Amino acid sequence: MKTTVLIIALCCCTAIFAACGKTQSDRNAQQYTPQTSQQQILTDKPTEESVLSESQAELLYDKEQDMKLKLYVNGTELTATLSGSTAAKELTEKLKAGSVTVTLNEYGGFEKVGKLPWALTKTDESIAAEAGDIMLYQGNQMTIFYNPNSWSYTKLGHIDNITGEELEDLFGEGNITVTLSY
Repeated sequence: MKTTVLIIALCCCTAIFAACGKTQSDRNAQQYTPQTSQQQILTDKPTEESVLSESQAELLYDKEQDMKLKLYVNGTELTATLSGSTAAKELTEKLKAGSVTVTLNEYGGFEKVGKLPWALTKTDESIAAEAGDIMLYQGNQMTIFYNPNSWSYTKLGHIDNITGEELEDLFGEGNITVTLSY
């Protein structure tokens, strides 16, 4: 009987020590993923460095997510990666309520520009816009560039996987209608 109890006790101790015996590299190999709880501990033994606060976890999750905007132009769906600007975040929130259609007018042979139905927070800075850039102009207008230009804008995002020439062909001459959704 004593032998059986001793064997059971040794097995339990061995299991406990084996579970505690992870190396630091084993713990470092664990990574935060979007499926991980926002308050999950990254190591088996919580330390100040290994626990993400809820706000830190949300920021990490936000950075891992691609903020994608959908644009529909002349029957073609485009996607754009939104910037981290306040205006881009506000645009995202507005579009969560539903899509919006904007008429963009030809301007200067390098951009299409049109009035948004609402103003967004502008944090203008001097920017050398490139083909595919989507900018906020004067707080209430959206500009999509198909050729480069420099001016003071707030960056909203950039259209993915398309050249300036392809955009120019898609936009054609004159005004266009763009439907934005998130």
